[in-house]
Amino acid sequence: MYKKALVLSPRVAAPMAILALAGSVNAAVLEEVIVTAQKRAENLQDVPITLTAFDGEALDKFGITDTRSLEATTPGLISSKTTSTGQSFWLRGIGSRFAFAGQDPSTAVYMDDRYIGRSNAIFFDFADVERVEVLKGPQGILYGRNATAGAIRVISKDVGEEFERELNTGLGNYGARRVSGTVNVPVSDTFGFRFTMLDKERDGFALNLDPRGRNELDDLNTSAYRTKFRWDITEDVTSKLTVGYRESDDTQGSDIVDRTPPYGINAGVAAGGISSTEPRYVATAGDGSVDVEEIDVSLRFDVAFDRVDFASITTYDKFKMYADNGDADGTSARLFDGVDQTIDVDSYSQEFQLISSLDGNWNWLAGAFFYVEDINQFQINLDLRDGPAGRFGSQGNTAVKTTASAIYGQATYEFTDAWALTLGGRYTIEEKEAEVNAPGGNYLPLGHTFPFNDEEEWKEFTPKVSLEYSFEQGMAYLTFSRGFKSGAFDYPASKVNAITGQAVDTLDPEILDMVELGWKTELLDSSVRFNGAIYYYDYSDLQVTRAATDPNTGSVVNLIENAADATVMGAEFDLVWQVNDALRLRMGANYNDSEYENYIAVGNILNSIVTGNPNAAGARSVPGYDADGKKMLRSPSFSGFVSAEYDFYVPGGTLPVMVNYSYKSEYDFDFVVDPDMRNLTQDGYGLVNANIAYIPDGEQWKLSVWGNNLTDEEYFDDLVVNGAGIRGSYADPRTYGFDIQYRF
Repeated sequence: MYKKALVLSPRVAAPMAILALAGSVNAAVLEEVIVTAQKRAENLQDVPITLTAFDGEALDKFGITDTRSLEATTPGLISSKTTSTGQSFWLRGIGSRFAFAGQDPSTAVYMDDRYIGRSNAIFFDFADVERVEVLKGPQGILYGRNATAGAIRVISKDVGEEFERELNTGLGNYGARRVSGTVNVPVSDTFGFRFTMLDKERDGFALNLDPRGRNELDDLNTSAYRTKFRWDITEDVTSKLTVGYRESDDTQGSDIVDRTPPYGINAGVAAGGISSTEPRYVATAGDGSVDVEEIDVSLRFDVAFDRVDFASITTYDKFKMYADNGDADGTSARLFDGVDQTIDVDSYSQEFQLISSLDGNWNWLAGAFFYVEDINQFQINLDLRDGPAGRFGSQGNTAVKTTASAIYGQATYEFTDAWALTLGGRYTIEEKEAEVNAPGGNYLPLGHTFPFNDEEEWKEFTPKVSLEYSFEQGMAYLTFSRGFKSGAFDYPASKVNAITGQAVDTLDPEILDMVELGWKTELLDSSVRFNGAIYYYDYSDLQVTRAATDPNTGSVVNLIENAADATVMGAEFDLVWQVNDALRLRMGANYNDSEYENYIAVGNILNSIVTGNPNAAGARSVPGYDADGKKMLRSPSFSGFVSAEYDFYVPGGTLPVMVNYSYKSEYDFDFVVDPDMRNLTQDGYGLVNANIAYIPDGEQWKLSVWGNNLTDEEYFDDLVVNGAGIRGSYADPRTYGFDIQYRF
């Protein structure tokens, strides 16, 4: 039932003086943490990978209710909603701001065994989750598809052997309401199913100053359903079928405001529009929303033989999104307002695995992976009627087909009780076909050459070598690993880059080589876990995605280009101390030193700076910006957290209390090519979250009171410069509420 949360939490550093104090306390023992990061159940302390793991109770205590909120307790991780339709993850400074059709995110996200290929779909809410694992560094073998930054794995609870029913409900400020429920039914000794539902709503974080648009922006309205079936066909053969459905209709991330200094030179304001000058207010004529519908199916067969286990994993996903609420200028002017965007994605994957079940010195696994994704992106139209064009523009109709196939293998040999060597590799073939056609109607083409057709194939071998040394208190490992992210097509597609005037070819693949020295230890009679790693990244042909301005039309385009090279050096630490049965301390930190090398980029700059006229409105893109030696975008030098959990024993039950503080140092959303572009820098910020619960004896129900961002820190999810100027989207304000969980 409600066990104490003793799983390893995120990256942690602690003064050695704290460890010394532990010897004077009657220390409790940390429970073993089982993960499946290497596709087999293993003790976290035996896995030579930098890995953060949360079980279901830890997710509740830290207020982690969706993939996005993982960053509060995972140093080195940044998540952002770049617009109401785009999401991105950044790990150790590696990420992709956008991943349009023909492009892919750098952090691979998995729901159980299903790979989620679209950045529009990687943010989702948790319900009935067994565990979340965040794997850092290139996962070039076992989770190899484009996982140059790392992988996030969400593992839902499996069908159990007991009849279970659980209901969760909660209320919060901004009209927040959440209801979820689960029922587990063992129909027979060999067959059962588990059904979970979630419904979540919240009013908007921002009020609209323009009466033509929606009254509130950045609201939430989503629901999800999942059914898992398990059939033990024989003692050695098990089948699992999962069917999921989710839908949403809201405006998350759409609270776009003008951040162009000084107020008035944003092109939308100059055209007669207005914008908010303070948080929680926006001004937009848009009255639409983002409508998402997704259906997913996964079928897994596991067969146990004498010396090997076999698994077959088949997945299918149907993702549809319609959006008509984009506002790229951050003002009430209809300058770059998105009015029509439809994405329709069908994806299918098939994976076969062979995993050894030997008890000797050898352990190995091998597999094959096949993936097909069809994307149709229709009529990405912008309302330009208040701008110089005076009409509507379109980026056309896009169709991209991706076919990826790979074979992989990994083997570990234990030379002695202390030394082991792991060798692995993955050979990948990726094919992409893209077609862009002109839209119907009299639309102004935005950045495209119509028609556009292209296809490309990339092949890469990604190896891994890891040497492990085990000692009484734990283990140390030295790993070399390569990550691969396939090439892509520039977007908008064109034969000539409108900004640089150079011929456009397909983007080269990203290649990331990592060397990591790590350790995992349990100290003071297993009451302290102290893990850490020092790493070095050598990045080639990094794909950098940013907003830009088409000089021919003045419209917003999204620029993606290959940076020549980049390097990252860093260290991170992880500590959990179970002081006694009541008190747990956790701390985590990541230090990251990153820079681009030999990168001549397209820079964005205000027209007032270029012309010397302080009243010149808008911004423009100019080629030739020397980014050599500049810190990588969205890469804070330091991030960390500290938390304390204490279980007060009161008459009739337990009162667990958790307080968490997380901090990120400053980072740039885009290149600051001039001091007057300083608004593209996010200052360092700290967040305070807390949770207090009451669990009665018998543990049949639980009442929790929680609060996130209790100091109401103001910071940004996204800042970007385009033809209008600089615009931004604020992150979540202070939120609080209560939840009730009942098991019957």
